[in-house]
Parts: sequence; C-alpha cells; structure tokens
Amino acid sequence: WQRQFVMPDASRLNEMRCITKSRFMTTNQPSSELLDVGHMTYLNSEVFYRKLPTNSCRLHPMPPRAMAAAVEEGELQAGPLPIAEVMRLGETVKSLGNLGVACEGEARSVFLFSHLPVEELSGKKIAVTSHTATSIQLLRLLFADHWNVTGHEFVEMSDDHDAALVIGDPALEMLNRGDFDHHNDLGGAWNSLTGLPFVFAEWVIRSDTDQLLSDELELRLVQATRDGLESIPEIQQARTSNRMSAEHVSNYVLNFTYFLGEKEREGQREFEHRLKRLPQWRPTVLTPTAAV
Repeated sequence: WQRQFVMPDASRLNEMRCITKSRFMTTNQPSSELLDVGHMTYLNSEVFYRKLPTNSCRLHPMPPRAMAAAVEEGELQAGPLPIAEVMRLGETVKSLGNLGVACEGEARSVFLFSHLPVEELSGKKIAVTSHTATSIQLLRLLFADHWNVTGHEFVEMSDDHDAALVIGDPALEMLNRGDFDHHNDLGGAWNSLTGLPFVFAEWVIRSDTDQLLSDELELRLVQATRDGLESIPEIQQARTSNRMSAEHVSNYVLNFTYFLGEKEREGQREFEHRLKRLPQWRPTVLTPTAAV
C-alpha cells in the first residue's frame, strides 16, 4: 500500500500544462484536458478542497460508494475513495500523494446508533446508510472480532431496525438529535481492538490516467491540503451552525489525519488482513440480507 510522494523533476514540471495559481484566476487550459474528480462534501474532507484552485479539475459531488463506482467505470479519474473499495479495485487505481482520511481513536462521525447496547444486537436488524462502502465492512469486522454479534440482518434505512450505521455529516446531525439511546464510534472501537489508526478513505487516481495530468493533480492536491490545514478559520466560518460551534468544527476537522504515514498504512494492512478472514460480501444493492 505504501507509495511515497515524489516531486516531479524540473523537466517534467516544465512540460506540465498551466493550471490556475489562484482560486479566482482563469486559465487558457482547454476544459477537455481537465480531469474529472470526485468531490466528497463531508466536513472531514473540506481541507482537500478549500484551497484547490477551481480550474485544477472538474469536481463532481458524490457520496463515497457512488464515487468508487464512478472511478471504476471511468466516469471519474480520481477522488478520495472508501478504503475497502481501493482494496477491491487493486491495480485499477494508484495512490495520489499519500492523502486520505484517517483517525487514531474516535472518528466522531462514523456511528452505530442503537436502542440496545451493542453486545445485545445479535439477531437484530441493522439499518445501513446507502453512502457506506468501508464503514459497513468495518462494522462486520467489529461484530465478528470485537463485539461478538451474530445472526443480524443488514437492511435499508427505511426498514424497521434496531440499530443504524450512519456516517459523515448525517451522523453528526443524528448525534445532535439524540434519536437513539446508544452510539458506538467505529473508529474508537477499531483502536480499542487493534491499537492502530483506521483509514476510512484514500485519494487515488486511475492507473490509466495520463501521467502528466496525474502529476499535475497530485501537486495541486498536496499543496491545497497543506493550505487547507492552514485555513481552519475559513472552514469554521463556512461550516459553523446552530448544531456545530466554531470550536467543534475545528476540533472535528483536526481530529483526522490527512497525510498517510507508516502508522496509518499499518492500520490499513491490518484492516485488509482481518477483512480477508470474513466471508466475501459487499453492499452493491442494499436489500434486507442476512449478515455473514
């Protein structure tokens, strides 16, 4: 999984087509040469996009699972994909700048909400958000290795259920509403089980993408992420609401790691190892299905 970010040499940089250097500048680059890139609109991905020049690429807002499908079909060239889908896609994609979304401990927005303690969910119905591709696999793993929950069913959010897996901004909203008696943070549970960080998403690009355009995007994205982490006050101003104070926004965003190092890669390898021990299953279409 590890891929070091290497700055292209000067001659390669000189070959690169011009991309805007300011969020408000225009460029003469033909729009046909811009890559189609997934835009994850969750708050925990804001740092990637806040300072990304608008003409660096064509952004397409999508939830995680749909974004992975779009990259697989070639409708998008790049994006921050769910790590379970990155593993599945294999050599179809490659890492982009060692960027991703990881946490060491609580994720604070990936929750199993329930009316019962998690240890009492055997044989119960678990509703699953249609957005998830990685968190559902993490939940399967935690049920098997951590909580010893068996005989459950995964169902649609619209079906009757005893618990619900919700991720991203909707999870923040549900936590604020207090609809359920119990909530378990999957990032925290993973850390309790393994002592390792969990990588929820990784920036990847299709391996068949033109290398010149791939290098361009990687440079811009790495710099935009660094600049985004220096722009927390802007993110606070844009995202503060009656549900999240400015301090809450800042603490939440900075709870994540966005540059993946060896420790995150170790957590990623451990997740892959444990997942391979479970029966193969992925939520292509969520209909009431017995868990395995």
